[in-house]
Amino acid sequence: TMNNNDDMLHNLVITLPGKADEVGEAAQSLGLDGEAMGYVPKQMEAVLYHTDILQPEASETIFFRAPDKPGRYQFVCTFPGHYMVMRGAFIVK
Repeated sequence: TMNNNDDMLHNLVITLPGKADEVGEAAQSLGLDGEAMGYVPKQMEAVLYHTDILQPEASETIFFRAPDKPGRYQFVCTFPGHYMVMRGAFIVK
């Protein structure tokens, strides 16, 4: 469950290992189409799962199966300007 307890828009995008920057840069390059796409470059294979853009004080629950391949999978907010600092990782062993 992604809880947006901030006063700004945010989302949560889970990527393949090492792909958070690439996905964040692609989201930033969506230009005028970005808002309609939820700032998620959905055509990228590096994007595994994502929430919608969440308004302040909103939340969304997504369900997904952890990848079978071990690795350090990244998650990132792809709202413009956020991907460089709003990120983390989960480890699949």
